[in-house]
Amino acid sequence: MFANNTFNVVERAVLDELMTSGQVTIPGIAESVNLSTTTVAKHIARMVEEKKLEELGEESAPRKGRRAIVYGVRSDMHYFIGVDIKNAGLDVGIVDFAGKLIDARCYSDFRFENTHENLDEVCNRISRYFEDLGQEMKEKISAIGLSLGGRVDSRTGTSATKYNFEEMQKSSLASILTEYFSLPVFVENDTKALTYADYITYNNTRKNILFVNFSWGIALGMIINGELYYGRQGYSGELGHIHYYDNNIVCHCGKKGCMETEVSGLAIQRKLIERIKMGEASLLSAKVRSGEQITEDDILYATEQEDPLCIELVSETSRELGKQLAGMINLFNPDCIVLGGKFTKVSPAYFQQQVEVAIKQNSLRLLSYDVPVLVTQLGPNYGIIAAGICARKGIFTY
Repeated sequence: MFANNTFNVVERAVLDELMTSGQVTIPGIAESVNLSTTTVAKHIARMVEEKKLEELGEESAPRKGRRAIVYGVRSDMHYFIGVDIKNAGLDVGIVDFAGKLIDARCYSDFRFENTHENLDEVCNRISRYFEDLGQEMKEKISAIGLSLGGRVDSRTGTSATKYNFEEMQKSSLASILTEYFSLPVFVENDTKALTYADYITYNNTRKNILFVNFSWGIALGMIINGELYYGRQGYSGELGHIHYYDNNIVCHCGKKGCMETEVSGLAIQRKLIERIKMGEASLLSAKVRSGEQITEDDILYATEQEDPLCIELVSETSRELGKQLAGMINLFNPDCIVLGGKFTKVSPAYFQQQVEVAIKQNSLRLLSYDVPVLVTQLGPNYGIIAAGICARKGIFTY
């Protein structure tokens, strides 16, 4: 039997390499972990025996001596169901081992409620989706990943704010769902899921990243020294609930002056409605006056249609976001800022570029001059992809 510490080191290096480049060699891993090729070969053989790896052939690049065997995981050998639970919408789909979206089903009629009945509805919709899959696909589903807003500790599979009922105190949400579906279920905070998925897929050469999830609310995901940062209870990243403003506006958390009261989709919605009611014109004026709900998609659509009021509010909020992120750069000295969430869909001129300008104006130049502000590349259905990748992480871990 191998010592656990060396096995952990080797398997971690193998998985990190697999999830970024898709393949590994014994000499390459031996060099990265500073162990002998003989030791690494034993660990690789164990992973092959456990069906975590398979031989893909010999490496094509020239090397001194004999060409090394390349190992990998066929992307069609393992599939993961990703579930993204939003306040208004439920997205379910399939992700392969490489993180590619294979299929997606979006339920726009779903509304989150913190009730037993609502959790039952989520389970029923996932079950129906699973039953619609072909038998061959069903047999290749390795796990389910659940992306959920609020305070989630993925290490214990618990949620402190959603679907946390009194009778569940002795059982985690993940364990209950695992029993229900007869498949491993991994629960992750939505922002941390996006942060990890973006990092492992696109930004893994940068080891210190601040990921900003800007949608109806705002939250922060952190990669520190190449690791997703959780904090003591797993609840790190509550950027939106830092007290920044003396505006006497009550946040949905119950406190006043939170960052979310000025920098969020909800803040844009509130200001938009106030200014339309004061007589300003907008493409959304009729909808506001009729009492209809103004959604994120409404604001995004109006902004893209060059609605002056929406452009002003989105740009103003983006600059305020950049101002606050300048402080984060001064504090954390990151390699890059990654912007995620629905508002990344608007023109860079109204969002990304406004953030960049405000960062340059309000941060220390030495810390920020070479820090790029990027937009996540996860693309459409990013919540499903992130949840699926987190399920992969849960299964292929040490």
